[in-house]
Amino acid sequence: MEKMRGKRIRPRDSGELVEDGRSESERKTRKKENDVVSKGRIGRGRGRGEVSKRSIEIDISNPEKDIKPDGSRKCLGSTCHHCKILTSESDLIFCSKCNKKCYCFDCIKRSYSERTHEEVRAACPFCMMTCICRACLRLPLVIKPPSEKDTDVKLKQLQYLLVKVLPVLKDIYTEQNRELEIESTIRGHPVTEANIKRCKLDPSERIYCDLCRTSIANFHRSCPNKNCSVDICLSCCKELSEGFHQERDGKKNAEGKGYECRIPAGQGKDSDAYVPLHFSTWKLNSDSSIPCPPKECGGCGTSTLELRRLWKRDWVEKLITNAEKCTLNFRPTDVDIVHECSSCSTNSDSIRRQAAFRKNAHDNFLYSPNAVDLAEDDIAHFQFHWMKAEPVIVRNVLEKTSGLSWEPMVMWRACREMDPKRKGTEEETTKVKALDCLDWCEVEINLHQFFEGYLEGRMHKNGWPEMLKLKDWPPSDLFEKRLPRHNAEFIAALPFFDYTDPKSGILNLATRFPEGSLKPDLGPKTYIAYGFHEELNRGDSVTKLHCDISDAVNVLTHTAKVEIPPVKYQNIKVHQKKYAEAMLQKQQYSGQVKEASELENKSMKEVDESKKDLKDKAANEEQSNNSSRPSGSGEAEKVIISKEDNPTQPAVSTSVESIQEQKLDAPKETDGNTNERSKAVHGGAVWDIFRREDVPKLIQFLKRHEHEFRHFNNEPLESVIHPIHDQTMFLSDSQKKQLKEEFDIEPWTFEQHLGEAVFIPAGCPHQVRNRQTVSSLA
Repeated sequence: MEKMRGKRIRPRDSGELVEDGRSESERKTRKKENDVVSKGRIGRGRGRGEVSKRSIEIDISNPEKDIKPDGSRKCLGSTCHHCKILTSESDLIFCSKCNKKCYCFDCIKRSYSERTHEEVRAACPFCMMTCICRACLRLPLVIKPPSEKDTDVKLKQLQYLLVKVLPVLKDIYTEQNRELEIESTIRGHPVTEANIKRCKLDPSERIYCDLCRTSIANFHRSCPNKNCSVDICLSCCKELSEGFHQERDGKKNAEGKGYECRIPAGQGKDSDAYVPLHFSTWKLNSDSSIPCPPKECGGCGTSTLELRRLWKRDWVEKLITNAEKCTLNFRPTDVDIVHECSSCSTNSDSIRRQAAFRKNAHDNFLYSPNAVDLAEDDIAHFQFHWMKAEPVIVRNVLEKTSGLSWEPMVMWRACREMDPKRKGTEEETTKVKALDCLDWCEVEINLHQFFEGYLEGRMHKNGWPEMLKLKDWPPSDLFEKRLPRHNAEFIAALPFFDYTDPKSGILNLATRFPEGSLKPDLGPKTYIAYGFHEELNRGDSVTKLHCDISDAVNVLTHTAKVEIPPVKYQNIKVHQKKYAEAMLQKQQYSGQVKEASELENKSMKEVDESKKDLKDKAANEEQSNNSSRPSGSGEAEKVIISKEDNPTQPAVSTSVESIQEQKLDAPKETDGNTNERSKAVHGGAVWDIFRREDVPKLIQFLKRHEHEFRHFNNEPLESVIHPIHDQTMFLSDSQKKQLKEEFDIEPWTFEQHLGEAVFIPAGCPHQVRNRQTVSSLA
């Protein structure tokens, strides 16, 4: 057993304390001290996985004995600030900066291993604001606010914000007017905003669309039934009226305007888990009004949705008028977003990163500055790329902070002890629901076990690596309350303060919401997930393809590399090989069956027509033997031409080739030694972010190959409502190659490393695969 100074071990079959690595004299001295203070000990017992606490105690049998001349009490021993254990001075390092705090060798080794004893003696973790004891983690961290901006600078920034917001306000106004015209048609007379009933919400209440789960800003249609709470945004109303959901599996509903309904589970559109889709006939009324969805879709199915508004009448129109007045004399700087950034070209080696290989493109490189080197005027450079809807990667953002630990176990310890009066506290801090990427189902797991798996790895019974994802823990509405110091550290780490500060960022639109309105949830939201360095093609730790409706920034705060024993790694490779072969056989079989069925149906009609043509030719022409060909060969040629002309035909052969190529491209297996794999330095996560202009082609590709994607229980997708918003598809490396070949589009692909902040523009579909166990905030 390794000897560690001052470490205590409690044997399982004994209640005595055994000290490891101490001389006989030290043991006797410690025993004597313990005997002296045992009568007056106040503290808690040692809980499972928890260090016991003891206060500084005195001999209560003779209270006057330990009183100093100045009236203060003399302690028989000193206490480590972190673990609060009474320890002899020889086991402690006293801080020479504050002359108050001291830390024991065990705590320094276990919790502050990145610092030497000399560094702790010069300035302890408490003085450096990096102490991770429970008491310190719950103390708010005071962050120096940025200096107040000059009035003229602030005015120009606000005018810039209004110029960017004006087009959005005008789109909302146009959308509302269009819905008023529809309402006028339904009612049979002109309708204005004054005729629309206003819904007054509680300040703490937020209203969402029940179809797309998007937050509703003003106009919407709502069910008047008191026992029903269905609300639908204007965008979904427009899609319903235009028959966006009319088609199911490529076929129109035979009854007319039928629509598909789905009820997402969890928190809405950003949730990874969905309940099975519910299909139902949902018809428009004869006057083009929209009925409430059927019961199986979450509605009542009896009432007609009525137009409602949330704000005062003509509110949007007044906003537009006022914004135009404020920006009348403001002219933003002209920016040439067509050509390559001149600043990036000048400093190509230090502030940009290649993420794509498109031909004749100026956006293959992404702006990637170092947070330490950012200056005040660099925000203009950021805006140049942000206006082009390009992702931005900022390196070393954690270097700007005090160095507080982001290890998940530290955060867990800070959240363990909650208010005993609060109901559900114990359950909330011991068990969580995580997502298992093997079958995309939720699993309940002890939080401590989840974090142990984060550091050490977990395996399924069949030997396949277990990939769990934990999102939004602790809940974002309680993050600031439970982890105030981590919350302050995160905000301090965010670059481009004017955009990212959730409370005072002058260019953060959410901070400009009117008084009394419920602002959107700005986070931070935690994302803690396991990872694996290779792409497994099944059970990979991924965030599937999706699209956010608002800009976001993701900071990778912690990574952990799980070392897999050679035997287990070889077992994984065997399972991976068997799975690839099984998938190959399935695709070949399904392709042959489908092709044979299509050939049979197609040939019956064409053979009959060919026979008729041959009979006519034989009757009218004498040289029938030379002029006619066997019907079989003719049919074969027709089928081949038909397949080439039909782009929707499943590309079975291409899929098979992709799998084979992937097997060839896979890393060569070693002789059971993991040293070679451990030498490779990988980032924590691989990002794929698509350009906004490529979304239509991306959707075409996903619809064409939707049968090749798998989700629940690794089964093929039964149906697809929207290939991006459903969050059920993830493009593997082979599928990304196929996308490039068929549509000549590719995403920005890059690795996110520890301490990097990724800015994701709204409307850009993206997916993420974890190469290590990672913890990030967004």
